[in-house]
Amino acid sequence: MRLWTDLGGPLLTIAAIVVLELLSPTALRIPNPHAVLILTTVFSAFRGGRRAGLLSAAITCFYVAYYFGLPGQPFRYSGENLRRVVVWAVTIPVMALMVSMMKRRADHALDEVLRRERDHSASVAASLAERTRAEAALRSLFERNLAGIFRSRRDGRILEANAALVHLLGFTSREELLARNAKELYADAGDRERLMRLLQPGVVVTNHEAQWRRADGTAIWVLINVREVLEGSSTYLEGIVLDITERKRAELAMRTAQA
Repeated sequence: MRLWTDLGGPLLTIAAIVVLELLSPTALRIPNPHAVLILTTVFSAFRGGRRAGLLSAAITCFYVAYYFGLPGQPFRYSGENLRRVVVWAVTIPVMALMVSMMKRRADHALDEVLRRERDHSASVAASLAERTRAEAALRSLFERNLAGIFRSRRDGRILEANAALVHLLGFTSREELLARNAKELYADAGDRERLMRLLQPGVVVTNHEAQWRRADGTAIWVLINVREVLEGSSTYLEGIVLDITERKRAELAMRTAQA
């Protein structure tokens, strides 16, 4: 797998050169083949890193040196074409280095965000598992927690919600939120159906992502940790909700940059 990551981009560059040469004598000839090779070099640097990017850049520079040679005299140039070869020989490796550097920095930033998110989610899940024995202490923790906490029935009726969840969803009061059904919070009803299928007595569902709608109708991404609790003949859901909208925007920006 690592070998393919390192060599996939350079092999793609070689394949592109072969295709360009095959199309050259036909009506499908590409007038500016170097633009295609720029794309393969960028892809190679973004996917495989610095080594793969520089290897693709070297292959591209070799082809450019061949392409601008005099007819019947490869690697010999007129004055104008010599300047072109020199410019390409400098520009393409520098571009590969810049792309690989940007990719490495972006990966490090995303890894740090995900690590903090995992650490925080693990801490919140542990807090949920270790419920406080005293009711007064539990209520204090319930109200002071920075994450949104809820308790509801399986049919979606919300029984309890802390101030953080009310604030997260943009309601003006706890009563306004409790008057809603949990089904109304989901932007996609399928997200809740998938979550409900996972829930079983004694099972904790962690890191379930879903889109909710705030009181004003705007959509946000949330991370849900929830478990099903059986008390007597009644079944309740207890869970913690974290706002991960900014993280999802960062992931979308990363995918857009990759595209």
